[in-house]
Formats: sequence, structure tokens, C-alpha cells
Amino acid sequence: MYVDIVSADSLYKSATLNKPKISIVIDDLGDNSIIAKQMLSLPAKMTAAILPQTPHAKLISEFATLNGHDVIMHLPMEAFTRPDLLGSNALLSSMDKETFTDVLDQNIASIPNIIGFNNHMGSLLTEDEEKMQWLMQEAKSKAFLFLDSKTTKNSVAENIAYETGVPTIGRDIFLDHKGVDISISEQFKKAKKIAFEEGKVVIICHPYPETLDFLKKQLINIEFEFELVGLGELMTINEQKLDLLPLSK
Repeated sequence: MYVDIVSADSLYKSATLNKPKISIVIDDLGDNSIIAKQMLSLPAKMTAAILPQTPHAKLISEFATLNGHDVIMHLPMEAFTRPDLLGSNALLSSMDKETFTDVLDQNIASIPNIIGFNNHMGSLLTEDEEKMQWLMQEAKSKAFLFLDSKTTKNSVAENIAYETGVPTIGRDIFLDHKGVDISISEQFKKAKKIAFEEGKVVIICHPYPETLDFLKKQLINIEFEFELVGLGELMTINEQKLDLLPLSK
């Protein structure tokens, strides 16, 4: 009688493949290398979203890469409020295409190892179809991925990225967003529920001490139920699933 012997390694890979995926993105990195290193030393693969032209951008990017994390640029984009938080290197609705591209290229050059970007603020600019087309054309030419942080429900960024052929996905949960009337633990419960229902969830968090402490406790046992992946891997899985969908008639 023939017995099909399945290796422990293949069983592990199969089990891992079927686990819901959690992708944790740490926004607003670049100004404080100490807490950035602490968060990127946690026992999980994550994605470091680094603000361009910040004092510790290169150091944090190199540290993240060395520790097996993905690196993206946390790209400042004009919002409807608080222009004082944008800095001098933000993409603005008043820019012509040449200025827009020049600012974008300068920002990209300031962070090594990036595989894409997400928006920092951007409630105004991500509603601007023309500017998003310019942005995604540049992303396509550089083989970047795009994460829509969804700072506005009217964002067209994810749709235009998809139409342009840029690997894209949207944020599901802000884990520790200031001004949200729900605890970090409740947000995390919501994230796990989405992961179970959809097979994946994208969480954005920030380098706050309370977030670091929370994740330290949560990440100890989470891999029994979930697989923690970087955005690059999550995008690859997402693209493969889209390729398997039947064509509409």
C-alpha cells in the first residue's frame, strides 16, 4: 500500500498559508530613533512608514531592513486642516506637475530601501483625481506599492492606484488614533475580527509608548492564530487571489 508521507515543513507551510494575515504599519517614523528601534524589535514582521527628510529616516530604514521589516515612505499630502503638521516637503493641490514630481523625487531619495508609500494626512489631496493620477503614474514607473491610509472617506487614491496598475490596499483599522473614542484593545479586537472574516487586515499604528506596551503583550501569542506579514507579502497574496477570480461575463 502506498503511503503519502507529508513532511512537517510542508504541514507548517500549509497551516501558515491558511492563517488570517495581519499587517501592522507603524506610521510617523523618522524623528525619534529610540522608540522606532524598540517597536521594530518586537517579535513580528511589520512595515515601517517613515516620513521623508526627517533626521533619522535613513538610520530607521536601515534598522528596519536589517530586522526583516518592509519600509515605505509616509508621504505628506495636503489635508483640509492643520497645514502646520505637513512640513515643507508635502505634496500640495496648488503644485504644477513638474513641481509635484520634483518634490516627490526628493522625498523618495531621502529614504533608502522603500518598496512603496502611504499618505500622511492627505484628506484634501487624496480626493483630487488629477493629483492622484500623477502620483500613481510615478509609483507605477518605480514599481512601488501604495497603501491608502484612508484619512477621508472620499479618497480616490486606492481606486486610481488599482486602475493604474499599482499594487494597492486600504487601511482597515487605526489602532491608536488620537481622537477615536474607542480603546486600543477594542480596536485590536475589531482588527482580529476583520482578519478572520476577510482573511487579512491592515492596521496602522504610531510610535507611542502606550502602543509599544500594548503590542509587547499582544504579539507574544498572536501567531498561534494569525500570520504577521509585511505589506509587500500581503500585496503579493492579494494580487494572487485577484488573479484567481473568474472573469466577469
